[in-house]
Amino acid sequence: MINLPRTPRPLLSFCLACTLSAAAPIASSQTLARPGWVGSGITTDLWWKRAIIYEINPADFSPAGDNPLHGIAHRLDYIHSLGTDAILLTHLQPDPAHAETIDPTLGSLDEFDDLLREASSRHLRVLLDLDPAIPADDLPNVARFWLNRGVAGFHISGTSEAAREQAATLRTTTASYLGQRILIVDADPNLTATAQPQPQPQPATRGRHHAHSRSRRQSHATTQNSTALDTQSPQLLLDDRLGAITPLNAAAIRPIIDRLQDIQQAGHSLPLLATDGPAFTRSMSRYADGQHDLAIAKLLATLLFTTRAESLLYYGQELGVRASSSSDTAIPLILWDAPPPEKPAPVTETYVPYKPTTSETYVPYKPPTSETHVPYKPPTTTTSAPLDATPNAALEDADPNSLLNWYRQLSALHHGNSTLALGTSFTINRDDQNVLVLVRRPKVVSATSPVMVLLFNLTAQPVHLSLKDDTTKLGLRGSFLRTVLRTDDSIGTMHLEEMTLAPYVAYIGELRY
Repeated sequence: MINLPRTPRPLLSFCLACTLSAAAPIASSQTLARPGWVGSGITTDLWWKRAIIYEINPADFSPAGDNPLHGIAHRLDYIHSLGTDAILLTHLQPDPAHAETIDPTLGSLDEFDDLLREASSRHLRVLLDLDPAIPADDLPNVARFWLNRGVAGFHISGTSEAAREQAATLRTTTASYLGQRILIVDADPNLTATAQPQPQPQPATRGRHHAHSRSRRQSHATTQNSTALDTQSPQLLLDDRLGAITPLNAAAIRPIIDRLQDIQQAGHSLPLLATDGPAFTRSMSRYADGQHDLAIAKLLATLLFTTRAESLLYYGQELGVRASSSSDTAIPLILWDAPPPEKPAPVTETYVPYKPTTSETYVPYKPPTSETHVPYKPPTTTTSAPLDATPNAALEDADPNSLLNWYRQLSALHHGNSTLALGTSFTINRDDQNVLVLVRRPKVVSATSPVMVLLFNLTAQPVHLSLKDDTTKLGLRGSFLRTVLRTDDSIGTMHLEEMTLAPYVAYIGELRY
């Protein structure tokens, strides 16, 4: 029998203590906001990078007669199907003096806790929009009250000095909690974009090894800049200036896209882009022309999901909701259930007894002497829904070409395409044609990681475009675009020398040669 040496008990205790102390700082980076959340564990990934946040006003989201918070819990599978990472609840508290309670018309704290548990089981976090009028002395206690319940962070409105002071207080409070609690603040609308970074021409094939080493050094520097965020700044800056642009105008949109790149490169906060919100007319009504409504809505969705920013969806925009709010409590903004099938009209049959004829006269067939020409009439186009129409989520879900399913495709691309997520962004000026052209270049261009080109025709007319000279000036190699996604029914590649964009089309393609 072999006797193995036994570890002395004091030494074993010392090793166990060292192990626990080493694991402590790692545990502080757990992803989720409360220990009971599904998927909680030890990870350094930032859940709010490339996030999609779904903003909800509980009063309008649920069907008539349903408890608002209970109604949201019932629709969490639908919200999760959009690729949502977090829900932002607004107008939840009755007034600034009672910021630790819930408006009784919306639900109770117990129902809010139930919503948190149901959301966590679907990997969804819950954020709260705090009233900016909450007294400064009460704000830390209010924040701790909600954070202790499991809220993953807050949004504070406004860009005033008071709003900045509130943001600083909330940032300090959220930083003291585990689970990556975040803060969203409104971006200062007066900030302007700086000059874009100048692209470097791609190296020749013979210098590939040297270029790869240089790319790795640049990639490391960029990674440090994008991950080492300022711990005193909010994690997300909400930029909703697209909601104020009417009509769609490339010259007005392009500086906003450039500014998103600036915020990314600064490394203090990440940009959060919104096209709809409570302060604006719904985009489906804002830009609708009665003929291209669906195409315009898909174009705007494509722009929202393909910038360098995180994305904020305002509830119902993925269904084409047109009304700002439900003025009539009996008519919700969204219909959730499919209408019942129409019952066929009852068929009545009258019995007629058979009577044989006494005689039958044969009539020979005579071909027609002339054929009357009937001119061709093209099928009538479907008209857009009236402005007061209520979209039906069940019908949209069943239609593969619906706006809802287009949002789902874009969400998958937003989360899964590394070039869109991390590539350097450039814009090509085609303001004279009212066309927005975005170029996204990955850190290392290869056959599996090509340059992405995004085209947006913001007009109701076809536009002829040539981008060969522009891509050459940017040092990009390629002669055509291979389609990734497009909002129209056209097929095939797009040649850089000459291409035609359909009215209000959004196109995403890979640069190939």
